[in-house]
Amino acid sequence: MITEISEALCDVIHQATPDYGSWMVLHSLSKTDKAPLADSKGALALLAVEEHDHLRNRPLVEGAAGLVRAPLALRLHYLATFMGDHDEAQRRLARVVQAFHTTPVLRRHMLKAPLADEVETLTVRLVGPTHDQRNQIWGALGRPGRLALFYEVDVAPVPVLQQDGAGRVVEHRVEYVRAP
Repeated sequence: MITEISEALCDVIHQATPDYGSWMVLHSLSKTDKAPLADSKGALALLAVEEHDHLRNRPLVEGAAGLVRAPLALRLHYLATFMGDHDEAQRRLARVVQAFHTTPVLRRHMLKAPLADEVETLTVRLVGPTHDQRNQIWGALGRPGRLALFYEVDVAPVPVLQQDGAGRVVEHRVEYVRAP
């Protein structure tokens, strides 16, 4: 499902920038990646995946076998950059900002199957890491720093593997007898 979310984000970028063609690709941006990133291409890199803080410990939900754990909600962290001329990078990244500012919430009807079957919405939010955090990211990737955008994407529900479910209380009855 995570790959499908990344592809959906690229689709939004491509739909907002038809004059550039298919210029944004999914790439790890790691220096050790076997597939080098070509010049004049944009890269969307998934940097981290974490559990969504505010949706942790949700109550059980109804499943086919009774009550089951609620799907796990994730927060995905992305970096978007452009490999090429710095002025062109500014133009292209400005269009990415415009695309996600115009469409910050991707609803089910905007998503392709099988993602649309699992996700109600995806919320895309521009974030601004500190200078030190940016340096740490580029250092971890083994690349010199570049002009880049950083986004958080909520929520990617990940269903539980087993649907064994707990039973339901069918009847709750309290009886009492009056004392003589």
